[in-house]
Amino acid sequence: MKSLFSLLLACTLLNACSGTHSTIKEGYAYQVTEDQAAVLVDSVIRSNIANDRMLPGSKLVASGYDRSIIDTQTYTATAIAVPRLSAFGFEIQHKGTMFNGPAKAKRLYRILNERAVLAAPRVLLNASSSSHH
Repeated sequence: MKSLFSLLLACTLLNACSGTHSTIKEGYAYQVTEDQAAVLVDSVIRSNIANDRMLPGSKLVASGYDRSIIDTQTYTATAIAVPRLSAFGFEIQHKGTMFNGPAKAKRLYRILNERAVLAAPRVLLNASSSSHH
């Protein structure tokens, strides 16, 4: 019974260090261009991750990691197109074993939203979906 408890505790702790923050899941996006979206995701990761810890990405995905002794936390910022609104939603995913990983991911998400709102208006995803065919 003790080993089962230890296993459950370990699983809970590991799962607590991964997650996703998403404007899409929260029901909004920003009316930025694809180029603006690319700069936003890249800049939020680059301004919070050391250059030598950046990972390969793509135009709309930026990723990097933090490491402390044996713990590592990876952060990925993604821009998600919402074509019907000429907008992009943003997502910060984090995964790893660092104790402060979830807090840093939440801070990255807040920074990304702060920068996005300065670049363009925020639009609700369900605002124009009231008519059904």
